Amino acid sequence: MKYPTSFYIGGAQTKNRISIILRFLDVIAICFLTLVLVSCGGDGNSTGPDPDPDPDPDLNRNVSFSQDISPIFQSSCATSGCHDSGTQESGVNLSSYDDAINSVGNQYEENIINAGNPDESPLVDKIEPDPQEGQRMPYQRDPLSQADIDSIRAWIEDGAPDN
Repeated sequence: MKYPTSFYIGGAQTKNRISIILRFLDVIAICFLTLVLVSCGGDGNSTGPDPDPDPDPDLNRNVSFSQDISPIFQSSCATSGCHDSGTQESGVNLSSYDDAINSVGNQYEENIINAGNPDESPLVDKIEPDPQEGQRMPYQRDPLSQADIDSIRAWIEDGAPDN
């Protein structure tokens, strides 16, 4: 039986077209797989997505009295005529750890450091803008940097340890 040419599927010409289509599909599949592999690439050391960066690294660090806080006090507060052991202006002595922890400010009539609670510590109130009592410290000098204030707050938040 003879089929009309419009319905005829066999022959060399059809096999050649199918072969070309299959090669084209192979090339597309290889390109697609390459694209997928490249988009999943990395340095080879990744075990998943990168963690979000810490918004404020200072909040999660341990602050040392001897390495972080004492240098701030010595350069900005415990100077001659201010909050040193000789003067103890307003009842505050920041010359050493023990002196700072035991200082009771005349303006607030309580310990200036409330370990574990920087928001209730008169020391923090005095070094931040617009203190509740008196003038911002250091008096008639440039204010402490925000990094120094953050360190003092973090140290108090950690319980004001002698470290």
